[in-house]
Amino acid sequence: MAGKSLGAVRVGFVSSHSQLGGSERYLELLLESLGSDWIAGVTVLQDGPLYDRLRSAGHRVDVAPAGARIGLLAGIWRARRALRAQHPAVVHANGVKAALVSVLAVAGMRVPVIWVKHDFSWDGTLARLIARRCRTIVAVSAAVAETFEGPLSEKVLVVPNGIPETGDIDRVSARAGMTALLGCEPSSPIVLLVGRIDAVKGQRELLEALPTIRARVPAAQVVFLGADDPNHRQYAGALRARTAELDLEQAAHFLGQREDALRLIAGADVLVMPTIRAGNGKGREGFGLSAVEAMAVGTPVVAYAHGALPEVVGDCGALVAPGDRKALAEAVAEIILDPVLAERLASCGRRRAQARYRAATMVKSMVTCYRAAAD
Repeated sequence: MAGKSLGAVRVGFVSSHSQLGGSERYLELLLESLGSDWIAGVTVLQDGPLYDRLRSAGHRVDVAPAGARIGLLAGIWRARRALRAQHPAVVHANGVKAALVSVLAVAGMRVPVIWVKHDFSWDGTLARLIARRCRTIVAVSAAVAETFEGPLSEKVLVVPNGIPETGDIDRVSARAGMTALLGCEPSSPIVLLVGRIDAVKGQRELLEALPTIRARVPAAQVVFLGADDPNHRQYAGALRARTAELDLEQAAHFLGQREDALRLIAGADVLVMPTIRAGNGKGREGFGLSAVEAMAVGTPVVAYAHGALPEVVGDCGALVAPGDRKALAEAVAEIILDPVLAERLASCGRRRAQARYRAATMVKSMVTCYRAAAD
């Protein structure tokens, strides 16, 4: 761990969100890997599960709710008070709202801000204005760095997300555990989507493709792993209603948020990432952490070919045109029905994850970044 390294830099972390999505999982892993010597404190801009988890892990955590308009101004003031109390040498802004709040909160404090950019939210003029006030923009993929052109590009450093070593997860036992959890036949092919229940994550895309998948693979089961998004309860209800309309209640399973996600990924035949474009830059994967986890444990990936997924998955998965549900279904069925193809993609994915997406490499790059900003 970096926590006992010589020359630790005290970093104040500001997180846009407090749910348990990819950017929050990234932050948890980074904090755990750095250790206490590096952590001045954490400020979250909304209450939620991340706050509770970080407090349980022993971190100092402040909540500075930052809504819209007046709520945003209040959040900036609260974040400024929290950061003043933490006395950080560097601020790590985890997300675009965190970056906006951070650069305004530290005005006059001579504390450099590093913006870790996870997605495409608010790309364009606002993103470039924020970037001008940051010391460094760390992009988790080349795709999310594309909005910065000209002189701003000199501030950008691409540091892909990393994951811990997955160990020797036994796919046979993981699969047995998955089928037992679902109550389906041991031979039933399992297709998994990991992500909060939100329209941009593409649960509807996979659900609508399921009849086509089952036309070729009648026993196929689909699993949706992730909590309902509290801001989109209506979508979650509509998704379950559509499942009933399609008479797929015995083939589509909603498991909610679980701590054993990696084992469930290892127990699936295919992981699907059919994210769709929405407003404000949302809906394209800025990285695709679940895809990397799937590759690491040998589960083939099928995804819509936009955002960072072509960059992250490369030739180690099946990428289809965004929004083409038929192509999505055919790619899933082909992997299930062709063991040779499935094994080729699995082997390719394992090698790619090991070579490119190691947590230790990510942490080392961030440590270098903090030290450079603090000099």
